[in-house]
Amino acid sequence: MSKLLVKLVLNALFTVPLLLYFSNATLFQALMASGSLSILAFFLGDQWILDEFGNGAATLADGLLAALFLWAVGTAYYWGLSWPELAVIAVVTAVVEFGYHLLLRRWDVRWYS
Repeated sequence: MSKLLVKLVLNALFTVPLLLYFSNATLFQALMASGSLSILAFFLGDQWILDEFGNGAATLADGLLAALFLWAVGTAYYWGLSWPELAVIAVVTAVVEFGYHLLLRRWDVRWYS
């Protein structure tokens, strides 16, 4: 549970401000989108892809997931996010996720390739 909490906080530290800067999202919408994305990425990326395919694949998957998820939510809520803005958020997400995966290495007994 503490791993998920760390992920929620790390992602919120950069995703929420970027969403507020780049889009028409409210603070509540940005927080909910960040939390939902973090939970989805934790179970898909960290619990499955990271174990099976390693840090590189999980980092790429997290970045792509961020772009697609935020595009879908942004379209539904008319946030006005452009693809370059989504790309910035996705790249920042991937960089933070790469570091988070390295943290998981130290945290867990098992080592990821």
